[in-house]
Amino acid sequence: MSPATQKSSGLFITLEGGEGSGKTTQARRLCDWLTAQGWHVLHTREPGGTLLAEQLRSLLLDHSSETIAPETEVWLILAARRQHVDHVIKPALQQGMI
Repeated sequence: MSPATQKSSGLFITLEGGEGSGKTTQARRLCDWLTAQGWHVLHTREPGGTLLAEQLRSLLLDHSSETIAPETEVWLILAARRQHVDHVIKPALQQGMI
């Protein structure tokens, strides 16, 4: 499929790996390459991607004053993901973005 033959449904690509493994670098390179090929690309991250999801990310990453219970951590991650999917990912896919 090329940008010229692209239909309205988008494509969701995710990169997985441990901390410091180069996911961000590879994602930027992939976005740059796809954009150079004529694709409309959205680069985002999780947790994060919306104002609320970024605030939840901050809670998850900087909670030095209090230990987060595992169940609480899961709910915060799920809340951030839901916000991200509904307000960023789904609309981008509906617009045919990668």
